[in-house]
Amino acid sequence: MKKMKTAVLILMFLSISFLPVILAPAPTATTLSATSITQTSAVLRGKVNPNGLSTKVDFCSCDPSASPTYFSPSPLQNIGSGNADVTVTYTLSGLTPGTTYSYCVRSVNSAGSQNGACVNFTTSSGGAPSATLTTNKANYAPGETVQFTLTNTGSVAINGTLNNPWTIFKKSGALWQIAYVPGVAMQNWTLNPGDSKSWSWGQTSNAMVTIDAATYKVEVVLVGVGTWSATFTIGDGGGDGGGEPAEDDDDGDGVPNSQDSCYNPDCNLVDPNGCPRDTDGDGLNDCEDDCPAERGLAANDGCPPGDEGEDRDGDGVADDRDACYNPECSIVDTQGCPKDSDDDGLDDCEDECPSEYGERRNDGCPEEDADSDGIPDSEDSCYNPGCNRVDSIGCPLDSDGDGSNDCEDNCPNQSGPASNNGCPQQPFCSGSVVLCVFLLLGLLMRT
Repeated sequence: MKKMKTAVLILMFLSISFLPVILAPAPTATTLSATSITQTSAVLRGKVNPNGLSTKVDFCSCDPSASPTYFSPSPLQNIGSGNADVTVTYTLSGLTPGTTYSYCVRSVNSAGSQNGACVNFTTSSGGAPSATLTTNKANYAPGETVQFTLTNTGSVAINGTLNNPWTIFKKSGALWQIAYVPGVAMQNWTLNPGDSKSWSWGQTSNAMVTIDAATYKVEVVLVGVGTWSATFTIGDGGGDGGGEPAEDDDDGDGVPNSQDSCYNPDCNLVDPNGCPRDTDGDGLNDCEDDCPAERGLAANDGCPPGDEGEDRDGDGVADDRDACYNPECSIVDTQGCPKDSDDDGLDDCEDECPSEYGERRNDGCPEEDADSDGIPDSEDSCYNPGCNRVDSIGCPLDSDGDGSNDCEDNCPNQSGPASNNGCPQQPFCSGSVVLCVFLLLGLLMRT
């Protein structure tokens, strides 16, 4: 009888010792709404409580059968074994503009698993660019600086590859003739929805001669994107001043008749005498020369001789089909213009993460989080790859102030010594199955 009582006592003590393990629940998971949604990417979010057991989480599509809403499960993240909610995130890229996706957060530990409810988000639409071009005034006095502004009125970014993609035209009868062409250079820029970009013109022709009174327009052309224009007047009572009427300029090249030695109504790239320029001296004036800065052949439109299908910028697109001259970038679209695969405003040649939406300040990459604690490296004061229960500066939490951080503390809300894994000391035998078993066996052998 004594032996049976002893055996019962042993079983009771074993049951009490293993009770915390037996009762430890599966994790709880809640799917949160996605953030930072663009045309091709989104940040998925979820909240998971490990409930005291080492827990792993990932994100998964709720509809794996219907393309293109399907995406592969994200990599597993280990969020430790705490007893408080942990927020987890994952940046999902390569998405389709204007598409609805459904996802959930999943969690698993040794006691079981739980999925959060499915949450939907829709990527931004990849609609056509929309913009307006305006001048700061409708009428200008002779010699007054003309300012004009391009404003993005649409929902998608507008990308430019030239610093001065504009031209000034003068109205002559029913025709518009070129009055001024600015110097240009390759320069990538982005106009996000609602943003504006401005330029100015000091009322000079390419021959540096004062422009006469007339109706003018400025035209901004972005190849493959769009063309916008705005009309204004100079003189004839316009502007803030007045001024004497300008001399006649029958050929509209910016040089008045009294100073003009050449009549050339179809060309306004002229010298101070009003005669067409030939900058490279190859016999073709700049208005007819496709390569005005390179000596070439008339049969080749003023360009140097080359094989058919020549590709001067080496981007793989022949010059006769190439809309952009970009010798430093060969990752281009079918028109020969630099690609921006992730639509973040940096072309793929400049973007260190061309398939992931990122910030210019981070060279086109998403914010780095080397220790995966949910705090980007730029704001993270502690490197702790094994712990993501951290404060606002990325350092491990110690909720009970016992010297063991929450990721190492089995009782993060109860102060206890490190020797007991951060938990309070328990009464004799309550926490040591092996010790109790040996003591009880000793008693059993003595009876």
